[in-house]
Amino acid sequence: MMKRAIGIFLTLSSLLTYLIVDMLYDPVKNKISTTDMNSGVTTTTVLYQYPLMYWVICVILIITFIFGIYFILAKEKKYEEYPPQNILEISESN
Repeated sequence: MMKRAIGIFLTLSSLLTYLIVDMLYDPVKNKISTTDMNSGVTTTTVLYQYPLMYWVICVILIITFIFGIYFILAKEKKYEEYPPQNILEISESN
């Protein structure tokens, strides 16, 4: 039961953290302008790139999400209960 609770916590926290990080980090805008010398036409290409920290956080969140799913789906070991034995009976039989 405890593994499942930890798994649900890890899964939900990783999803909510991803949503927050996605809102906070804006992609960096890079403009690349090229001019053709024969015709004089200028072409501008705009690339959007996320900072490196965004990708590091995403990798950590993916790992956390996988651990959470593992803990949710993991089967718990069932321990057998043995009846209580009298210590005196065990020592007298030897």
